[in-house]
Amino acid sequence: MSHTSDSSAFTFGTIVRKVRAELARLQFPLESEELVSSVFGKISGAPADLWMTMLNNALEQSEVVIKTPDGRWALPEWNLSGADVVEIEFAVVDIETTGLSAHRDAILEIGVMIVRGGEQIDSFQTYVRPERKIPEFITQFTGITHEMTQHAPSIAEALPAAQKFIGIRPVVGHNVSFDLGFLTYAAELNHWYFPAEGLDTIAMARRFAPDCRRYKLEILARFLGVTVHQQHRAMGDVATTAGVFFTLLELARAEGIHTLDELTAELNMNISFGRLQPGAARPTGKLYLNPAWRQHFPESPGVYIMRNEIGEIIYIGKAKNLKNRLQSYYSHPLGYTRKMDGLLQNVKSIETVILGSELEALLTESRLIKEHQPRYNVQLRNYEEYPFIKIDVTADFPRVYATKQISADGGKYFGPFNSRRAVDATIDVIQKLFAIRTCTRSLPPRAKPSDACLRFHMGRCPAPCRGNISPAEYRPVIQDVIEFLANSRNDMMDALRQKMWDAAEADDFEKAAALRDIIQNVDRVLLGQKLITGAVEANNLCIVYPSAQASHVELFLVRHGRLIEQRAVFADEQSVRQTLNELLMRAEWLAPRPAKIGKAEVDQISIISRWIHQHSDEFGRRFFTLPDDLTDEAALETFRAALIAEICAINPTDAQL
Repeated sequence: MSHTSDSSAFTFGTIVRKVRAELARLQFPLESEELVSSVFGKISGAPADLWMTMLNNALEQSEVVIKTPDGRWALPEWNLSGADVVEIEFAVVDIETTGLSAHRDAILEIGVMIVRGGEQIDSFQTYVRPERKIPEFITQFTGITHEMTQHAPSIAEALPAAQKFIGIRPVVGHNVSFDLGFLTYAAELNHWYFPAEGLDTIAMARRFAPDCRRYKLEILARFLGVTVHQQHRAMGDVATTAGVFFTLLELARAEGIHTLDELTAELNMNISFGRLQPGAARPTGKLYLNPAWRQHFPESPGVYIMRNEIGEIIYIGKAKNLKNRLQSYYSHPLGYTRKMDGLLQNVKSIETVILGSELEALLTESRLIKEHQPRYNVQLRNYEEYPFIKIDVTADFPRVYATKQISADGGKYFGPFNSRRAVDATIDVIQKLFAIRTCTRSLPPRAKPSDACLRFHMGRCPAPCRGNISPAEYRPVIQDVIEFLANSRNDMMDALRQKMWDAAEADDFEKAAALRDIIQNVDRVLLGQKLITGAVEANNLCIVYPSAQASHVELFLVRHGRLIEQRAVFADEQSVRQTLNELLMRAEWLAPRPAKIGKAEVDQISIISRWIHQHSDEFGRRFFTLPDDLTDEAALETFRAALIAEICAINPTDAQL
């Protein structure tokens, strides 16, 4: 999406980072004119030559890009193509931090060692002032104290020095994603650049030293016969890592792996070291794809299926416009990513399937990939285990807990959530807002009354374990929880929003951000909950929200969590009524609900809920439950009238999605 640029928003580091990302993505050199739009977006508010000057000044001062003889910009590491690893200078990196989260914790020390052919060339070490208290256990673990860091440079000062020292050298580390995660996150916050890719000695050990049962640095070093230097300090761990790295390189060379390209390919790493010589032209898909196919690609939403010479399906994709998507492959650079290397070279036929909408294409793509398991579809091949919240309303004293097993057992299911962390966060909010049971102990009258836990004394549980509350007295609070998750209690959501603003006004921004995330997550959950209820409780649903097409609404028919049809309908009574009648006729002949809601249903529910969440807002969408008896004309007419009235209230002509 294009955007208007503000020259004050672009620093040296921002420009360099964007240029590197674009060159790494395309894998061939670009001219300054080609880079300006990708770096600055839609150019306005300043003369065009100003943007060009800013770009060239930043790149000419940087060591992480170079200019080719014909004046284009390229990545210097492309010159490493074909070089023997013993001739390359590597930068071995290690950091010490106040914790494990790049977002919450701080860097305390940075260590870098330049090595080549098993020898140390140079080293760099600096403490970093964390701008916060160092936890006592971190001091005990690393030996780094407040006194050692209080006069050290800030991270904004240390990062440029470390990056300049590393230069264009490939980065190496033990569990390198941890170190680079902290360094790149800090670089973004400080408008700087830091390499985001590196060679991991853990990945190398798994490939070249598989007999080592554990890959902790000191254990791996002793297994390989490498000296272990001072542990949990940057330069000590750097020295140990360097020794491990060169030992593993020798094992790789013994197997005939000599170049950096060969090494990264063997490790199946998508790293752009040595992918292309600067100035070289990159071949595209038109070398292998039949030009005659382009005449028959339809301009419709759907899926496309690529097959090899023996008819095996090797790739399945979806598109809003099949013609535009498939034609893009003809100009697609070969070797775009390692996981796709060889795809276009092996395509011998392309089959298209026209579908009614982009969402239907998305659902069909997911189903076909899981069915055929194409070799080049790395994602979507397996069903995800989406977590849900379950309330077992058939129990005397229901609990609220997480589950991945969905069945028609009378329980209430809410979800799907995109992670277990989101489930736990939502349950935590519920347990703070409502006085509900959380324990699994046996309760009276089956068991003897017992002493209440701390939650009772905090007013967060009525303690049915004491035998002083009946199921009938407990039921209203569970009903409140259900209504909260079903979004039929706006007062509760309003209370959460008020708490968020109160926290922000009190400068408790961490709490305010946590409440904001919970509120946003609840909206996503409610969509899935509506669909999973339809799946489990045998309700058919119509979902309506304003369309991006002027004067239209998007109308969905969902049955047992599966999309039956999606249509963009002109928002007048006659058009809506006619479309409803057609959909209702389809619904009347649909198969009965499945006995168990399996992975296929849950997968479709998640895709549909994400789609609707992304394409509408909580105030614009409407849900309608179809009558159980689709032959009851009076009930159907009541349903039609309610839906048409709501569509008029949406006012799609003025909707801006």
